Amino acid sequence: KLPQSSLNIARKKSSAVFTAASRALKQQPESMARNSITLLLAALFFAVANAFSPESCTQMFATMKRLGGALPPADYVTGCTEVCDKVKELKTYWSGNAEMTTFACEQGAKFGCVWNGTPPKTLADLGC
Repeated sequence: KLPQSSLNIARKKSSAVFTAASRALKQQPESMARNSITLLLAALFFAVANAFSPESCTQMFATMKRLGGALPPADYVTGCTEVCDKVKELKTYWSGNAEMTTFACEQGAKFGCVWNGTPPKTLADLGC
């Protein structure tokens, strides 16, 4: 199940697709089944586009870094900042343990972690 915020983002992003599909359905009722399937696939694509994953987090944090910290609401992916906050906590807490700090840095790299700041802080700023 997708988080509610991801569904809201998907609805906003796919409104143009829904509008175009609605027009097509009105113009060609005989192809309603084909258009309905196309509409469902497009909605699913947009819903999954901002779903939580290492790739979507990496993309979100790349945008945050590029923009200097400000992140458009449509680019926000629920769960990413929480994962990276835990990475930072782990790195800080286990600072004297090379194995654990390496693990924290590896996990942070998977998600492309960036933290708010001026400029935004990266893994390199944590010593990774």
